[in-house]
Amino acid sequence: MKRGGAASAFLISAFVVLTVGCGTNSRTDCGTDSRTFPLVQLSDANGVQSYGIVPPRYRPDVASRWVLYNHGFGQSGRNISTNPHDRCLVNALVEGGYVVIASDYKVQNCWGNSQCVTDMAAVQERWKAYLNLRRAPYVISESMGGIVTWNAIAHGTLSPLAVVGVYPVCNLSNMYAGGTGPFYLSIQSAYDFLSPSGYTAATAGSDPMLDPASQFTAFPILIWASYSDTTVVRSHNEDPFAAQVNAAGGNAIINTSTGNHGDASNFDPQAVLEFFEAH
Repeated sequence: MKRGGAASAFLISAFVVLTVGCGTNSRTDCGTDSRTFPLVQLSDANGVQSYGIVPPRYRPDVASRWVLYNHGFGQSGRNISTNPHDRCLVNALVEGGYVVIASDYKVQNCWGNSQCVTDMAAVQERWKAYLNLRRAPYVISESMGGIVTWNAIAHGTLSPLAVVGVYPVCNLSNMYAGGTGPFYLSIQSAYDFLSPSGYTAATAGSDPMLDPASQFTAFPILIWASYSDTTVVRSHNEDPFAAQVNAAGGNAIINTSTGNHGDASNFDPQAVLEFFEAH
């Protein structure tokens, strides 16, 4: 942060109006947690909107721990404040002293395309210029945000200390399903091709299941995924991805959640906080 500047004054004033409701850092509280923290909005060098929540104990003279939250399909960076389940995870982290930031991505449903890889570099650069943050972030990757995270890591624009996956996409080919899956038009739009015949060339280098798993072994991974999830199918996404990472010498653990995509059992703020604290 530019110390002594207007940004510091803004953050201090934001802390004064902080509103905190009742609640605990337990998974069962995630559907009803009404606590809110001030949301700061910044535009990065590419004009992409990003959002941050700064803990009340933030000190500009001390480098803060921070979390990059990569959102899912149809969501935006604002979900760290507006979505009840996302907010529940974020509230626990903010209360634990972490800065949490998120980007809209230039292409909202980017499916980890090259522009989104660039966005991952830009959002980190923007917030490091604004706040005193430590060198590397922790990451939460939710649904489509999984492939955003894995591709940014594979292409060298993200080097996390640890990653939490909330039913994260790990297999782009499975989500496209040869042009028959529910997201095929969105994936074609994100990668700028028109039919299944163009898939392989357009998405080359963008499917984590085809990347060397060694690229994901330098940091621990903790995932929540359900065998009842019909949107991101665990047997084609998290299971084979974690198996490849572990076979390459990494540390990827999957917690088995329940219900379909979006189920509250995938959001365990205390476990996420403890995982980041341990790494």
